[in-house]
Amino acid sequence: MPEQHNTPATGWIPAWADLQERSIDPINAGFVVEGGLGQAGGGREYVSAWPGRDAQELAARAADEPGVRLTLLCADAATDAPAPDGLAPVSERVLLMAPTAELNTGAELPENSQVALAPMETYDAVEITVFDHPVAKGRIQVRDDFAAVAITELPEGPDKEAFERGLFAAMAEEAFLHGAEYLHMVVEPDAAAPYEASGWAVAGRLLGFEKN
Repeated sequence: MPEQHNTPATGWIPAWADLQERSIDPINAGFVVEGGLGQAGGGREYVSAWPGRDAQELAARAADEPGVRLTLLCADAATDAPAPDGLAPVSERVLLMAPTAELNTGAELPENSQVALAPMETYDAVEITVFDHPVAKGRIQVRDDFAAVAITELPEGPDKEAFERGLFAAMAEEAFLHGAEYLHMVVEPDAAAPYEASGWAVAGRLLGFEKN
């Protein structure tokens, strides 16, 4: 993997790990994330920017450890990181970003709706209720001015988009209060286009590799 410029920022990754209730530690210029993947190696995942000076070293580690995943964050969404020696591609996700100022707008929610945030151990849970019945849920974590969010539950039906906007508005407000100018969200590739149409921008791709 040749050294190049325009290495993507990775400061949001600790907040993203918190959303998944996974532990994370820095390792060289990347991170090692533990738990949550259901792999033989205990869910260990090495995460590094590509191109980056430590991507090759972390790739070598992943190739020597069965069940461990290497995830490379590519800033250019149109470019594939080459599969490192001894590893095969197993996953692809898309990193989206949106300014908190653009999402921090009230959504027209149904009557008798309420939005609440509740602190959990590694993130804040966001919930919308109607007549005290939970209908939409999300998660947000802010670390060092980087905010990561996830939508975990949405109802089907005509109010689905309104509930989602309501979750994002609440999370954007929380991020803004903690000094984060952007929300970061990781989604599956087929989910990216609808978010792009609503104001999110593709900031990169997360390509996963495991020992073949």
